[in-house]
Amino acid sequence: MGLNSLMEKCKNYINGQWIESSTGEVIKVNDPATGKIIGEVSCAKEEEVNMAVEAALNAHNSRVLVDMPPMERAQIMRTIANELRNVANTGGELLCRENGKPLPNAIFEFMDAANYFDYYSGLTDKLEGNTIPVNKTVIDYTLLEPYGVSAHIVPWNFPMSMLARSLACAFAAGNATVIKTAELTPLSTASHFAQAISNANVPNGLINVICGYGNEAGSILTAHKDVSQITFTGSVLTGKKILHAAADRAIPAVVELGGKSAAVVFPDADLDKVVSAAKGGIFGQAGQICSAMSRVVVHKSVKDELVDKLANMAKGLKVGAGYEDGVELTPLISEQQLQKVENFARSGQQAGATAVAGGKRIDRDGYFFEATVFDNVKPDMTIAQEEIFGPVLSVLTYEDEAEAVHIANDTAYGLAAGVFTKDIDQATNTVNQLQAGQVYVNSWFTGSIATPFGGYKQSGYSREKGQEAIKGYLQVKNVGIQL
Repeated sequence: MGLNSLMEKCKNYINGQWIESSTGEVIKVNDPATGKIIGEVSCAKEEEVNMAVEAALNAHNSRVLVDMPPMERAQIMRTIANELRNVANTGGELLCRENGKPLPNAIFEFMDAANYFDYYSGLTDKLEGNTIPVNKTVIDYTLLEPYGVSAHIVPWNFPMSMLARSLACAFAAGNATVIKTAELTPLSTASHFAQAISNANVPNGLINVICGYGNEAGSILTAHKDVSQITFTGSVLTGKKILHAAADRAIPAVVELGGKSAAVVFPDADLDKVVSAAKGGIFGQAGQICSAMSRVVVHKSVKDELVDKLANMAKGLKVGAGYEDGVELTPLISEQQLQKVENFARSGQQAGATAVAGGKRIDRDGYFFEATVFDNVKPDMTIAQEEIFGPVLSVLTYEDEAEAVHIANDTAYGLAAGVFTKDIDQATNTVNQLQAGQVYVNSWFTGSIATPFGGYKQSGYSREKGQEAIKGYLQVKNVGIQL
């Protein structure tokens, strides 16, 4: 891997140019598997944010994208997709190093990003308005138009996929964009992604990439007077701040926030399917997934058997850096996140939950935490209510369907949920009662680029992915012509 001997250094990409920070400040990036610095990015300050927004605004006002024939816009997007595929291997290596995720997953993320551009390129010529019958003396119709400058605050856990799912949609709708990378994982975005945009000959100013801290560059960007739409994925606390900034200027926002997703397991369920789902759903990427399968709500009659299976699976996972072969449990993103997960695990044990697997940090370099399964969890415990964002699974029991649904819904979140049963009537009835933006049956993460994704309650609103997402990046203009 190239980064063993080479320090990656990245700049901001603004108006088609590579720009240093006006202050010379850099953000240093660690390999979470070792804690060692592997690269740095130029830290955007107010000057760089203003430059990026101005470039995007000028590009939008030029109407270069708005007036472009839809098929030409689609061709640019397909070119971006091809360029992302060209850098998938090297970009994936860098993403693996800065994020900690398994190398195959990191490479796939670049391919996934490419697929988003291909998918939404197919919508560019299908953004159609309507004619509305008013009376015989009026011709009335609607137009779908972009907002203008769209700001995208990217999370660190899936920086390529989640950037592409919003950017491709915004671009297809005709918006100019400013992307603020995640400060913990900015390298692959600021280097390989930005280079792919440059190689695709995207007109200058339409896509700008800045690297900076959320409480500095992010806050300045979301509060900027010339930003017309915001997309954010991240914590509830930060999301609420961004929504306040949007409300202050009465602009729309697409927000996907946290989750505390529950899988309801009925007595007839295939328990091996539950275990398989949990392996990827809560221990994949060390549980750092908004829609992670963080709770299992299981009928008391099969609870003990399922807990044994879950514990054995968790104890058998191969631990290591993402660039090692066959690794199943990778590190957390930072020391701060590791300490947060430790505190949650400690609170669970103090509250009376039993760690049948894991429960503590792993004694090695980097930010590793054991794959943890808690039994004897009560619905009001902190570990059953709060998003941990780590490899920690809480098992709760129920006696009847009504209690199961109540437990599953009894959090502030509503991002995802699951149902495990062989009875299709049982499945559909439970699905209808669960308060979640997506519900998986007998599996986990069953969606695709084409399926809408978003939350209920404090997990956010609006939708990403699928055709539904395009609505978040378009506004409707009504035109009435008096004959």
